[in-house]
Amino acid sequence: MAGGSHQVDSGDIKIYRAGETPSRAYELISIVNGESCQRQFEGPKASNDDAIRELQTDAVQFKAHAIIGTQCFSLKPGADSICYSEVSCVGRAIQWRD
Repeated sequence: MAGGSHQVDSGDIKIYRAGETPSRAYELISIVNGESCQRQFEGPKASNDDAIRELQTDAVQFKAHAIIGTQCFSLKPGADSICYSEVSCVGRAIQWRD
């Protein structure tokens, strides 16, 4: 697989927001997503930061170096939802070409 075989930690995966472009060559390896859910009424609200951390965790399984085209959305929970507030993020996991 391109990009080497070193262990990837989720904190090492750079996030590029929609409209931002890396300055080096890369290849697309997967679509990834992350969710944040406020499960208790008095608990912490769902956040972009938590959803992005989950996005990075999802990208680890693909040995991604970065995530491009990252977009986050606040979702209105439905009547059958277990979340009081919810944020969903999606992006494209990439590896650098050497």
